[in-house]
Amino acid sequence: MPGVPPPPLIREGDPNAQFYITQYLQDLNRMARSLTFLTAAGGFADGQRSLNLDAVWVLYVSSGTANTETSVAHNLGRVPLGAFVGLPDISATIYAGTSAWTSTAVFFRSTAATTTVRLLLF
Repeated sequence: MPGVPPPPLIREGDPNAQFYITQYLQDLNRMARSLTFLTAAGGFADGQRSLNLDAVWVLYVSSGTANTETSVAHNLGRVPLGAFVGLPDISATIYAGTSAWTSTAVFFRSTAATTTVRLLLF
């Protein structure tokens, strides 16, 4: 699932440990650059590019069937690196679908039918 990756599991004596750590730190750095402040007077607006983050807010409404993939259009202008999921309106877990994200749409699933939640795509 896109989002903040978990740290690598490194076993003692693994000869590739330094590579795994470096790769992990590069991934975190790439994500952090997308959350860099661009202006001092920024704010958020639904469905529009945030003024102080390279991110957009979108509204996700799941389908009427639990665990069914639903596409969500966005205007980020590139493939998102990850998403922060807000609080759903009902008890549900929101997770990434299996379809690849594009520069115009992302794909999510919900463990409950007809869930509504705001997502911050970055």
